[in-house]
Amino acid sequence: MKTWNQQEIAAEVARTSGVAADGVNKAIGALLGAVADGLKGGKEVLVSDFGRIAIAGAKTSGQVQVPGADGGAALAANAGVNATDLPKVAAALIEAVSAKVMRHDRVNFPSHFSAALVDRKAQLVPADATGHQGMRTIAVTKRKVELAPQPELLNAIGGQNISFEPEGKLKEQIEHARANKILLACKDPNDFFIKTIEYHFSKAGWIVEVVSTFDQAKQYLIEDPISLIIVDCVMPDADKVVEYAKTHKKTSLVPIMELLPAGREKDWFKTFRFLGNNQLNQPFEVKDMLTLGERELERSTEEQAVFEQEVYFRFPTEDRWVDRANEIAARLFADSGLNEGQQVQMCTAFRESCSNAAQHGNRHRKDRFVDVEYYLDPKRLTVVVTDQGKGFDWRLYIEPEQGAVDRVRERRSAGKLGGLGIMLMTKCVDKVEYNDAGNRITITKFKEDRSKSNISGPQAPAFQRR
Repeated sequence: MKTWNQQEIAAEVARTSGVAADGVNKAIGALLGAVADGLKGGKEVLVSDFGRIAIAGAKTSGQVQVPGADGGAALAANAGVNATDLPKVAAALIEAVSAKVMRHDRVNFPSHFSAALVDRKAQLVPADATGHQGMRTIAVTKRKVELAPQPELLNAIGGQNISFEPEGKLKEQIEHARANKILLACKDPNDFFIKTIEYHFSKAGWIVEVVSTFDQAKQYLIEDPISLIIVDCVMPDADKVVEYAKTHKKTSLVPIMELLPAGREKDWFKTFRFLGNNQLNQPFEVKDMLTLGERELERSTEEQAVFEQEVYFRFPTEDRWVDRANEIAARLFADSGLNEGQQVQMCTAFRESCSNAAQHGNRHRKDRFVDVEYYLDPKRLTVVVTDQGKGFDWRLYIEPEQGAVDRVRERRSAGKLGGLGIMLMTKCVDKVEYNDAGNRITITKFKEDRSKSNISGPQAPAFQRR
């Protein structure tokens, strides 16, 4: 996100309006002064093609128009500005500020206010607010322009905030705006294939930011509200971009589309991989990518109302990758809101589930994978571990009333392994669930202490990898 100051805006207005710099500076000062005077007088200020500005929560004593109902003639005369120049400057100023704001940049007028576009993320609306007993709904993402008074204006209006309702062209831009920014990470920004993707998305109404290094991508992810990430997997830092986006809460729910080069699909999973939300194998039609991008945005909007973070990764059955999975999980748990003791318990259960998947499920076969799904919501942390083995009869080890402990002892006496780890997991987490086959385990830890639930299964998992 870039912050534009008044001097930078004035220079752009001078270029686009054709008015000399001195006249532009006087006109901008007069326009901003008129807005401030209207607010000080307790009036609603209407700026044509921009919006209505008023003191938040206060009853207005009328309305004033800026630059004025007379086309700005009176304001121009008072400011010593050419009467034909003021409307040109006003139009160019509104155009410049609106364009910057719609790019999620901030515009700052030091003695008056700053303007920025803010997003209210999709959120769950409680049942009692919907008017339908027992039913919840999802309020979709909503954008609005926020005007924040600067100290000088804030003092003049008694420390109150400013309310703003867009009008005219700005209102239309906000209502019809798409998800705005796409981050396109690639090896070569000038590659014809990348240029084609950039062109088609731009034509469809997106703002496309193209990067070719991890540091560039990281800067955008830190500063800008990115709505969709496209990663060309031939980029040397492609894995780092996906890992950073998914392991940080701010960007974890941003959908990621990965572009896999032709003929590389099998090789791609021979190492530890953080997974985006969709993989496209080349060649493909750009229109299909556009459609998929729209669908991913729709899905992510819904999931943002439920989850704080989602992470998916896959790794071959090798000890070094199992170790890395445990390391990644520990880092996620540390940022989950669990206390230190709960983190230790969750790490123990996760380590056991991965060990079982590698040893008993995949039989340490390097051509088999372990899939991990991590879901964090305000109340709980859920991890799903899936192996590619045939599974097992988990009921033998998780039903104490049917002699599970005795059966574990019998297996140990016979020199066989298995069983104790499952019992350990039940002590560490609040819920353990298996699918019917026994090759997928779901472990859940609630952020607040509560009585533990019994192991259960089979289950249709509450979360499904997409």
